[in-house]
Amino acid sequence: MTVYLPGGRVITLDEPLGGGAEGKIFRLAETPDLCAKIYLDPERYTNDRLVAMMTASPSRWRGDHGEHMHVAWPREVLKDRDGQTRGFLMPRVEGAPLTHLFDPHKRLTAVDTPTWRIVVTVAARVARLLAMLHDAGVVMGDLSPTNLVLSRTGHVTLVDCDTVQFTDAETGEVHRCTKLTPEYAAPELTSGQVTELRPSQDDFGLAILVCQLLMEGEHPFEGVPSDPTAPEGTAADNIRLQNNRILFPERFLALADGMPLNVLPPRVLELARACFGDGHRDPAARPSASDWAEALDLVGFQLMGCRHNENHTYHRTLGSCPWCAKRNAGHGDHFPASGFPGVVLPFPVPAQAGAWPRPPVPPVPQARPRPPAQPVPPAGKPAELPTWVSTVAAIVAVLVVILVISAILGALL
Repeated sequence: MTVYLPGGRVITLDEPLGGGAEGKIFRLAETPDLCAKIYLDPERYTNDRLVAMMTASPSRWRGDHGEHMHVAWPREVLKDRDGQTRGFLMPRVEGAPLTHLFDPHKRLTAVDTPTWRIVVTVAARVARLLAMLHDAGVVMGDLSPTNLVLSRTGHVTLVDCDTVQFTDAETGEVHRCTKLTPEYAAPELTSGQVTELRPSQDDFGLAILVCQLLMEGEHPFEGVPSDPTAPEGTAADNIRLQNNRILFPERFLALADGMPLNVLPPRVLELARACFGDGHRDPAARPSASDWAEALDLVGFQLMGCRHNENHTYHRTLGSCPWCAKRNAGHGDHFPASGFPGVVLPFPVPAQAGAWPRPPVPPVPQARPRPPAQPVPPAGKPAELPTWVSTVAAIVAVLVVILVISAILGALL
């Protein structure tokens, strides 16, 4: 397909980078800094919506540093030969989807410092980004970890921005959100009765995402029912029924390798209970994205280090390291120490109950053997000289004696 910028310039689409139900993402032959999203059904997306987005305030946002941007916002509309809108240009963002932090193996290669501390930091950055969007009058709507790209330094960027809800600053028209992810949607959204979103709907999905990040990918609304007669519902079903492990852990079977609730810091647990409790039916009772960002920033200053593994960090209210406990139970080290192989393998459980084994120490290279030292003569005993030295010394002594005798005889005569 050939697409054009509004001025008529041809844009050459290179190989596809990915895509979804709405469209495909393509490289550009002209530049590596931009990519193109081409809609599968262009009738659903109007030119007015994209033009209005390009004048909204997030289009001028940068990032936390020179190589980071908060949002991959649309830059230019792309049209076909007949002038119909087919997609748009947007910045190309390198990184891994946020879901890589859920998996111990993928986390090792997704970020430079794969610790629980960076997970807390990323959760705070997601909350802060969402608060920025709300302050700008933007509701994300389709809040999902697949719409957030993670850099190696733990910074996050929102992609798929074209589905958000926002208001046209010039006309006042509200452009609705066109997509939702049921696993992160507030309960009132699944009924289909809400047409215009509020930030509180994003706040519900944020609470799910924060818990999922801090609990090693465990979704608070997913699990096997403890009642054998109850059907195993989807996350969306459990959201509607308020079945969650934060308030009602007894409703789900405990997994042998599952994370205990106390891994969540007290303030985080308090906010989650408020959101999934009273906030289940009352959106006004849900903590805001700013509340989450403030709480998570504070948690970052309350983390302790483990004396057995420098990469094990946990909240100071815990009496012992939960990651060592998981390792000792045979479920692997999810945050292996620096310098160890990038794999997560179960360690043997120590024979002594309650013992905390130290990580294995790499073998020390053997030093090059030194030549054997020469024996030192005992004190008071002269060292033995070579035979030829002794012979020469004896001859010299005889010659000296002869010369002395000759000198004496000469003096007498």
